[in-house]
Amino acid sequence: MLTIDHLMWGAPDLDAGIAEAERLFGVTAAAGGSHPGLGTRNALLGFENGSYFEIIAPDPAQPLEGNFGAALAALRQPALVTFAVAAADLAALAGQARAAGCTPRGPIDTQRATPAGALLAWQLLFLRNHAFGGLCPFFIDWLDTPHPSLSAPQAGRLEALAIDTPAAPALGALLRALEVRVPVTQAAAPSLSARIRTGQGVVTLRSSAESVRLRFGS
Repeated sequence: MLTIDHLMWGAPDLDAGIAEAERLFGVTAAAGGSHPGLGTRNALLGFENGSYFEIIAPDPAQPLEGNFGAALAALRQPALVTFAVAAADLAALAGQARAAGCTPRGPIDTQRATPAGALLAWQLLFLRNHAFGGLCPFFIDWLDTPHPSLSAPQAGRLEALAIDTPAAPALGALLRALEVRVPVTQAAAPSLSARIRTGQGVVTLRSSAESVRLRFGS
């Protein structure tokens, strides 16, 4: 089974998102960098089980027209957007996605510079032709780049990730076909939730009605 690589938590403003994450976790997130063309920038916190927490927000240094940064700017408050799953062979996973009825986009070579000037490079795979929004993950291969969880300030341990959706049978079948083990429960409205154990106790994060509709990269 594939493992969760990171949680994507969208915020309309990065500084405000960092401040809210510090209130929740008791740790200040480290600046990540900008994503050219997406209109976004991020900050990171690590989880002790080898995954991490990405605060992603609009980048005021980039144009915000019709891109993901513009969509994040419209959020009323920070919320979970989606999650990424680690995979070592994205080309093979793309074949599994086609067999499951989805149209893959990728693998896509991606990179960004850190504030210290180091260049990080990785590959992404997105799934199209589905109606699950942010409840359907994207996939990432960090190649030779050290995993971000190794250098980010530690916020605790990701204990659980869960999905509620009116389309539980269909999404559950897709995730099983892609070897993603995340509980999917039938519910009246779609939502994504995560439970993190921190030094301050247990923190539960959720998507919002706005954030769960966003499609990152698909």
